Amino acid sequence: MKAIWIIAKKEYQLAMRSFATYIVLTLFLVITGVFFSSLVFKLGLAELRTLFEIMHIVFLFYIPAITMGSIARERQSGTLELLSTLPIKLSSIIWGKIMACLMQLKTLILFTLVFLGIIAIFGEGVDYGAVICGYMGLIFAGTAYISIGVFASSIPSNQILAFVLALVISSFFYILKFVIAFIPLSLLRPIQYLSFDSHLASFLKGVVDTRDILFFLAVTVIFALLAEFNLQSRNMMQER
Repeated sequence: MKAIWIIAKKEYQLAMRSFATYIVLTLFLVITGVFFSSLVFKLGLAELRTLFEIMHIVFLFYIPAITMGSIARERQSGTLELLSTLPIKLSSIIWGKIMACLMQLKTLILFTLVFLGIIAIFGEGVDYGAVICGYMGLIFAGTAYISIGVFASSIPSNQILAFVLALVISSFFYILKFVIAFIPLSLLRPIQYLSFDSHLASFLKGVVDTRDILFFLAVTVIFALLAEFNLQSRNMMQER
């Protein structure tokens, strides 16, 4: 656990010193800010549920952007081989990368609290319980997307390819909600269960369901294990 925290802290500090991090952060806030302004000042909707849905969509691009270099950059620069020779488990490296990206995500969410402040000032009867649940859902879903992104970054040594791969896998889990209307009833339950949007919907309604939490945690663990397995396979091939 100590090794995970050391890696996470170092990665987070490096990210916070990168100009690219602030570009991506600014783009996220500008995009969500535009939609928020339209909802509040044009449509008069003093609530955050619709904004959370927009943030979920933007996550499909934002999270691959912050995870694409997590492993691919290390392989490209040759530091991954150096890390592999140190007395550090590959699982610690993977989880350290995931934790670092999660810290970036939480930093981003802190900035979005300005939207909550505006709602609190101009809105009436704000359901703060639902707002808290919505943020919880975004963090759980975001963690799962981060794990997918780190796995995608473990495959190629090119960061752009890692971004595209993470975007494709993440989009698969998101667009399942649009497929539900066109599939047979026999396949409805498994397809709906795999949809990130269906699990996030409960949080956005202000309901915390342990089944939804377990789903996001399971996806996170599965893709973290896949990333670790991929790195182990590459190390074994290099040793031969």
